[in-house]
Amino acid sequence: MSEEEGKWRLLNPLSIRFSQPRIAPHYRDGHLIDETAAEVSDMPLEEGGASVANPTDAASGAPPYDVVLVPPFPGIRVISWLPKIRRPDGEAERDEHGDQKLGKRAWFALDNRRLHSLQCAAAKRWPKRCCAVVRCIEEVPGSTIRELRKFRTTTEGRCVDIGVRVGETQNWSWKEVAPPAASEAQMEAEGLFAEDLWDAGQWAPRALVQASGCDPAEWNAAEKEPAVTAPAQAIRPVAAAATVARPVAAAATVARGGSGDSSYPSRRSGLSGCPGTGWQYVDPSNNVQGPFPLAKMRLWHQHGFFYPKLPMRCDPSDAFMPFSELFPEGVEPFRDFVLRREGTEPHRVG
Repeated sequence: MSEEEGKWRLLNPLSIRFSQPRIAPHYRDGHLIDETAAEVSDMPLEEGGASVANPTDAASGAPPYDVVLVPPFPGIRVISWLPKIRRPDGEAERDEHGDQKLGKRAWFALDNRRLHSLQCAAAKRWPKRCCAVVRCIEEVPGSTIRELRKFRTTTEGRCVDIGVRVGETQNWSWKEVAPPAASEAQMEAEGLFAEDLWDAGQWAPRALVQASGCDPAEWNAAEKEPAVTAPAQAIRPVAAAATVARPVAAAATVARGGSGDSSYPSRRSGLSGCPGTGWQYVDPSNNVQGPFPLAKMRLWHQHGFFYPKLPMRCDPSDAFMPFSELFPEGVEPFRDFVLRREGTEPHRVG
């Protein structure tokens, strides 16, 4: 995964779920996860930090948080996901048609031990409403995130077992360390896509520098390395850090003949029936995927793979448009009608 993928956003750690059923009680360097939670500090929100303009693909208005958590490690990666419902033995539950049952969409962590440390810190600060700088990863068919192979939670991520060996673990939930009055209903995420969350560069620029100040590849190998000791050259300027997210929306604007590039004109638009094949989209690595048949797109949509800003089209001769614009209000995706806009397109967008 390249460093440019994903968007830096603010999210309450208590609304993030575990993707794995079990974590070790320590990091690879020997630090205990409980000890690390005690090293998490906090700071207030910084409105308009570093004169960063509010991006159009993030939530507007003031975030509903009291403090920003600053951990001694880089920001965790999260993904908006529809989890499979699994039995205690790990096997997926199926309905009467043999299809896998899916739970409700939620934010899941790809870095589970770090999530535990953040949840401990946030729970102990309740009723203060905490947030942390996280990197929102967008997953669609064709992209590769190796951690998804370990996505085996049997509790939809609401709790996690802590221990080295199966059978010698202790079940843990943040509610165990929070005051008795804290409830899960009060900790629902403010949005289920990156576009619904607040931009970290706008509201927490110093915390963003801390979160993005270490090479993700090096961090994944060591699992824990306090960001405060990182060399100066590893810390990027705030303005640069705030723009690390790949400009998918801008690429989609160019692809559909927007103001970004007049060489890709839009000639006609209108509703038509959904074609049986020819569907394409631009994945998070900026590669055009497809064409795919309608049946496969319908199945992927059922499993929640397509996010609102994903550039997509139903025919190679059409312009790419955001997924949310292909199907107007009241039209069920991949069933009856699709909004088409003709345009000359390059093979790769961006």
